[in-house]
Amino acid sequence: MSWVWRYRKRFHSFVKDGKPLEKNRVLMPGLVAIMMGTHFIEVLIWAWFYLLLGILPDLVSAIYFSIYSYTTLGSSIVTLPDHWRGLGGFEAMAAMLMFGWSTAVLAVVAVKLHGLDT
Repeated sequence: MSWVWRYRKRFHSFVKDGKPLEKNRVLMPGLVAIMMGTHFIEVLIWAWFYLLLGILPDLVSAIYFSIYSYTTLGSSIVTLPDHWRGLGGFEAMAAMLMFGWSTAVLAVVAVKLHGLDT
């Protein structure tokens, strides 16, 4: 989330003149792109964890399972061995917290952009 704040600060320092609506059209998609990128990095970290412990056989399966767990879809053709089955739920729980945090950050940025919080 510190990347998001740094991006926001740099963006405002570069764009001092101009209409607020024009700034928002560039700032918010950039923030969302940063957040989506960081969520994908988290998916890759979970996939690497599954590979490192030998839970899943290959990178494609690990990423596929991780994306399904991270997005809380939950059903997948790739499954974990019985004694690791709960780990997918733990990943989903962590992802819900990360998505909630991202939503809160976007809400704070939107409030600041609209001048409701000075």
